[in-house]
Amino acid sequence: MSWCWFLDRLSRPHTSPRYDADHWRLLWTGFDAALITVLLLAAWAAWYRRQILAAIAMVAGTLLFCDAWFDMVTSFGHRDEWLTLLTGFGAELPLGVFFFWLYRRIAMTTMSVLHHDTSEVPRPRRLRDFKIVQLELEALGLDGDEPNEPSS
Repeated sequence: MSWCWFLDRLSRPHTSPRYDADHWRLLWTGFDAALITVLLLAAWAAWYRRQILAAIAMVAGTLLFCDAWFDMVTSFGHRDEWLTLLTGFGAELPLGVFFFWLYRRIAMTTMSVLHHDTSEVPRPRRLRDFKIVQLELEALGLDGDEPNEPSS
């Protein structure tokens, strides 16, 4: 909280000069390109049912929330303010929530299957109650001195 207060005091007009970014279009084009890339990766991972979708969903949700935040904050007082608020609250934020929900669903399903396969104790009902998964080399049938060879 003190850091937020400090930044607020530092960014007030009477204490800091106005800064105009000369490369604003490059910044947003790069951010939007990264967002589109992550969304395409998410579509690919979902289509092929890859476990990497969980990590991509977290990145996509975060980027969508950041995009909505910056779009809305920078549009205040401009003629396209209502359109930006509509796309932020109507598309970007709900899609971000969907991706966070998707991550949770994938993680809960994966952990439930793993817990079911390795334990007789009832599985936890919340993601935060699962312990970090740690597989020992002996449980995998590997010795610490042998190199890991892919099985044929």
